[in-house]
Amino acid sequence: MFNSATFLLLFLPVALVLYHGLFAGRDRWRQPFLIGLTILFYAIGGKIFVGLLLLSVVVNYGVARWISACRHMARSTRWPLVLGIGFDLTLLFYFKYFAAVIGGADALFGLNAALPKIALPLGISFFTFQQIGFLVDLARGRFEMKSALDYAGFVLFFPQLLAGPIVRYEELVPQLRARPPRAASNDILVGLTIFAIGLFKKAVIADTVATLASPVFDAAAAGTVPGTAACWIAAFAYTAQIYFDFSGYSDMAIGTARMFGIVLPLNFHSPLRATSIIELWRRWHITLSRWAQSYIFQPLTIPLARFAADHAPGNRGTFLLSFAVPIMLSMVVIGVWHGAGWTFVLFGVLQGLYMVVNEAWRMAHRKARKARKGHLPAYVEPMYQALTLIAFVIAVVAFRAPSLGTVGRMYLAMIGGGTGSAVTAWPGGIAGALAILAVVYAVVYLAPNTQAIMARYEPVLDWAKWRKVDPARLAVEWRLNAGWVVASALLLFAGFALMMRGTTNFIYFNF
Repeated sequence: MFNSATFLLLFLPVALVLYHGLFAGRDRWRQPFLIGLTILFYAIGGKIFVGLLLLSVVVNYGVARWISACRHMARSTRWPLVLGIGFDLTLLFYFKYFAAVIGGADALFGLNAALPKIALPLGISFFTFQQIGFLVDLARGRFEMKSALDYAGFVLFFPQLLAGPIVRYEELVPQLRARPPRAASNDILVGLTIFAIGLFKKAVIADTVATLASPVFDAAAAGTVPGTAACWIAAFAYTAQIYFDFSGYSDMAIGTARMFGIVLPLNFHSPLRATSIIELWRRWHITLSRWAQSYIFQPLTIPLARFAADHAPGNRGTFLLSFAVPIMLSMVVIGVWHGAGWTFVLFGVLQGLYMVVNEAWRMAHRKARKARKGHLPAYVEPMYQALTLIAFVIAVVAFRAPSLGTVGRMYLAMIGGGTGSAVTAWPGGIAGALAILAVVYAVVYLAPNTQAIMARYEPVLDWAKWRKVDPARLAVEWRLNAGWVVASALLLFAGFALMMRGTTNFIYFNF
């Protein structure tokens, strides 16, 4: 894991010394070295699945060659694309959903079947979706595939292999082929600072608020209906936990890649400051949302919009077919992608319903939005932010809970049906928990995000576009000078020191 002493003190320093020292001026060895390094990295975390990872890469590369040959001969790419995606989804289904399906069938029909114990390969959801996107884009003619080495480097790049960002071929491969014009020392310092900010988010903030969420969710899972205040605090705490956990991981992945001279796409851009659920999802797990839009929503909405134009009665029918159905399916897929369980289905359904209502509201107030050029009045914006946050917090309960029964007990308590407290593990009780949450959410809404802090050094791809979205309330910009380098070192030390108290896994490693 990125938040481990082995990675920080051994793996990463040795890899950087070899990459920038031994292979300096030897560009043709850069990709083979990074591929070998990734295989070693993956083997440390789960050596029994290295063969599966390599099999996935080899099969997808073979399918990609088939698609390229079909395109050059002006033949249909349908069958190789279907077979390639079918292979990827079969692997994903077997390792991630097969046991859950067998368990569900056993409970429904009383089969008394022996439930298989299937370990989840690290990062399978991420490298599977990345390769599916690659095959679709290749079939669409977005680029030409050059070599097996390029393809292997595209998939086997360890900073983003386990939990994203889900990159596109044309974003990563050109950077792998040639060293950037930037000085290696600058990339290392910039990348290490981004990494330090991410480690601080994970070890200091996410792992701290986790202590507020876990006792309440555990009590609800054990059959207790916790107190109303305790449930709301736990729900807000878990929202903050997953926010800083995944934001921290994304920073650490982006920072690690930058130390090797690679700039990755943005994956997280202060989504809880959004004023609508649509905007929130545009800024939360950006590369997954982009994937769902490109390969689920758009392929569905275009033909459904055409069908609606010919057959749907009125604007409502057109809206339902061209937007509501595709967005509901997209969000359910995103929910189920996170895990095999009805709680994830519920999470996806809730998010889809939110987005349908959000889009209907936007359509109903289109003229007013045009009149104010898309900007909300200053007095309305906080209200919209609060409403968006509360809706998201309610849905996140389903994301965290291990069962629908737990979800039901949490929701019952949140509407006033709570009977217990479940706060005995909180330092300072409810007052202490509220104080911690007040500080954490002040950071969410007032502090600049990582990209804004590192804005001078192109922290992510397409930063020129993203920097205009929700500028920071407080302006803090890191600079490449002695004072800021010392500040980065202190931040890294703080994150490392608190990491050593006993840190938790990244939440997205479960997916």
